[in-house]
Amino acid sequence: MKKYKYAMMMLICMLAFDGIAQDIPVEAQLTEKMSLKKAMEIAMLNNYDIKIAKASLEKTDNSAFVGNAGLLPSITASGGAEHASNNTEMELMSMNSAGESSSETIEMNGARSTTYDANVRMDYVLFDGLGNVYTYRKLKGENEKEQILYRQQMENTMLEVAELYYEVCRNQQSWSLAKQTLKISHDRYQRVKDQKEVGQASRLDILNAEVDQNADSTSLLQAEQNYLMAIKNLNVAMGISVDQNYSVDEAIVFRDDLDQQTVVQSVMVNNAGLLSQKKQEDISELEMKITKANKSPELSAYGSYGYSTTDNEVGQLLYNKNVGLTVGLTATFNVFNGRQQRIAEKNAKLDLYSEQERTKQFESQLERDAVNAYIDYDYKRKIVNLQETSLKQAELNFETTKEMFALGKVNSIEFRTAQENLLTVANNYNAAQFDAKVAELNLLQLSGMLLSDSRE
Repeated sequence: MKKYKYAMMMLICMLAFDGIAQDIPVEAQLTEKMSLKKAMEIAMLNNYDIKIAKASLEKTDNSAFVGNAGLLPSITASGGAEHASNNTEMELMSMNSAGESSSETIEMNGARSTTYDANVRMDYVLFDGLGNVYTYRKLKGENEKEQILYRQQMENTMLEVAELYYEVCRNQQSWSLAKQTLKISHDRYQRVKDQKEVGQASRLDILNAEVDQNADSTSLLQAEQNYLMAIKNLNVAMGISVDQNYSVDEAIVFRDDLDQQTVVQSVMVNNAGLLSQKKQEDISELEMKITKANKSPELSAYGSYGYSTTDNEVGQLLYNKNVGLTVGLTATFNVFNGRQQRIAEKNAKLDLYSEQERTKQFESQLERDAVNAYIDYDYKRKIVNLQETSLKQAELNFETTKEMFALGKVNSIEFRTAQENLLTVANNYNAAQFDAKVAELNLLQLSGMLLSDSRE
């Protein structure tokens, strides 16, 4: 009973604490600071797609073994024991010195027979048209391709994390701007109330200020909601608990060493997708060689060492024992198999041709994507510069309007218009910065420089 009361008290305390925690403002819960580099490091350890890609890489690494290609001998051991008990009737023929034959009948119930045998055998393919050699090269090629795909998955995850991280940054700044806007609206409301008391504002001015203040309160809640939801999305990409909250470092530094020619050249040499496709083309060529090797004769050697004994209670052969070594060679040659070999070779050539054409197509599309990605990055950098200028103008306009509003030279509607313009331009500037940074990272990913850039 005491244990029950204690458990109930603990449960009540936990529920009470949970209720208190839910009432804590979001700002008070943001005790941690997350940077993009830290987010990427966490994702490299915990992201599910990376873990799956790593498992696939380990599988091909295990498979790329000479024994898996038939380049090592196979050794088998076998053994057995057999005991039999039978009712036996035998008629034995014999011949005397005069050449006369006679027969003798032997009958025995429960005649026992015992046999023991053991054998160790080794088989090795001496020559199969180099099919086993090509198979080993294919296994190594598949492992190398999987390494490229693993790198590609890491790059894709890093880009995804960066996009979600900067989405958190954008929403964090929007939330901060919404709080500033609400404070301005609250100050305006108080000012209008004071002005009404001295006859400088009407009831309509107060109502307008209240409406705008309520609208800004709603915008603040929406901004906070968007911020928290953006964090959840980032948490999933990092592979951590969705309940974790934190603030993010909003600082952005752009690279100034990216030019179109250098970027496109790097893309055509280092892009993971292109390297993977070229490796697949090499694998298809090896598969064609493996298919051709099937029409070559196969020469194999074998050797075995065996032991066997037979012990019969009745019969002509009462005891037999064999111990010894056996060696031999076997040769097989496919003379005709219904033209299957010829068809397989034709199909292998067509597969290789398809991969070669797919590589050319990939190169053409990749070059286009690289140029478009650079253009996108370049223009977004220009938009950032324009938005920065617009922000300075909007800030100056708002400060001027704010001073004139305090002096009673502009009405509340004009003040509100300047306030909304500043908020819109500030959000546009923030969004432009983050969009440009994501475009830069996308460019680095295409060119195969994202991993090295993130380590700097």
